[in-house]
Amino acid sequence: MLPSKRGADDLTRFSTDSSIPGFWNELSDEVASKLSRSVVSIALSHGEYVLFASSGIAIECQSNFTKFVTSAALVRALDDERDVHDIEIKVRHEGHVAIGTVEEYDLDHVIAVVKVTPVLDVYCVPLSYAKELMPGSKVVAVGRDISGKLMARSGTLTASDRSEDSGHLMFSTCKLSEVMQGGALFEFDGNFVGMNIFWNMKRPIFMPRDIIFDRLNDLWTSMEKILFPEMVKLARKRRTSVELRSHPEGSMNVDTFEEHFGDKYPTGVWGEFKKEIYSNISDRVVALASFHDKSKFFACTGIFIDSYGCSIILTSASLVRDPDGANEIVSSLRVLLPNNERTAGKLEHYSFQYNVALVRVKNYNVDGRGKLPRPEWVRYNQTVVAVGRCFESGLLMAASGKFIPSHKVPDDANYALGYTTCKTTKAVIGGPLVDLDGKFVGINYYDIETGTPYLSFYEIWEILEGMLDDLNTKK
Repeated sequence: MLPSKRGADDLTRFSTDSSIPGFWNELSDEVASKLSRSVVSIALSHGEYVLFASSGIAIECQSNFTKFVTSAALVRALDDERDVHDIEIKVRHEGHVAIGTVEEYDLDHVIAVVKVTPVLDVYCVPLSYAKELMPGSKVVAVGRDISGKLMARSGTLTASDRSEDSGHLMFSTCKLSEVMQGGALFEFDGNFVGMNIFWNMKRPIFMPRDIIFDRLNDLWTSMEKILFPEMVKLARKRRTSVELRSHPEGSMNVDTFEEHFGDKYPTGVWGEFKKEIYSNISDRVVALASFHDKSKFFACTGIFIDSYGCSIILTSASLVRDPDGANEIVSSLRVLLPNNERTAGKLEHYSFQYNVALVRVKNYNVDGRGKLPRPEWVRYNQTVVAVGRCFESGLLMAASGKFIPSHKVPDDANYALGYTTCKTTKAVIGGPLVDLDGKFVGINYYDIETGTPYLSFYEIWEILEGMLDDLNTKK
């Protein structure tokens, strides 16, 4: 999912740069303003750390408060972090930050209402009347990332039979990122269509505005009546952070993180890469370990990513989560570099929601630095390779495989992750998934049942770009 460590000044900046594609110019100035003013960023924050983030839609503005409707994923995230003190709901809109509260919610119908006491300069979408939605209509999905930056994606409406089990669910072809759940869907003429509620599907689901109106009118106001423990338990299991439970009950066998898999560098599958590609991979993949005093309790793989001249490693947040301390952070990190030297690592950012972390090392140069590239789509019939490195031996390993089609993934598998047939061990956690052309597909995790899970680079690119921009600002 998507948290990071940021300073308040950086979080409140607003721009419409690379997150606003060219189709935005097709909108009239009035419509563009309406769309921009209708959505906010809604994030759970613990100090300077963001634990969860989504978007929200303005629905009511009075003389002393403003209300927003959003996805009930916010409430599930609040429940997951219930043992953490001093959590705040921060609502960001065009440079303004307000503290909000959850006023009402309905987990069954996946909506929630957040209220802030400041009056924000927003456009409140109409709910009570909705014209008939026509399949094929061009639509724009809008939301905001954790910094408050506007995001927009275009697509079309797709048909849905409301007599089916899907009930009131409708679909669009907009390619969304997770922070856009809870955001708005508009037609190109400015007509408000509905709220995006599920983002990580082939056809993202949205709730039509008339159904939002009905649900808001029927919301139960008693929190105690609405909490469904089993539903929350299921939601928690299916969140991306499931991979953080790599060490149950605070204990583990650290030797399992040294188990070999696949082919040793440079044999086997390594020969399927061009020489310059496998050399680049071997020069960027590292092993990391975290320690309590002198006792190692977790080890994983990481990869240097381009970051404006900083030596920054992308890896799994499992590395820094203390299994005995709920949301406590382990800060004693060591990194085995590609040249087999060992050095200290410093945690710069982490996200338990997305299960990613950024670690900095000093005095180590990585060739080919530059701005983080945009993700590229990879054909799902291509061969992909999962790469890992052992912390003790320094052995670099790779296993090839294919993407597992979504219809072959069990229903109880983590829906936020993709899966491959790569045969790996726990040593692959945090390592890169690449194709044979060297394209970075995602970050690997570990699962003994379904296959090797990975979090798509396409899904985490925007949060990584924000993290790296923040690091560059602080340099």
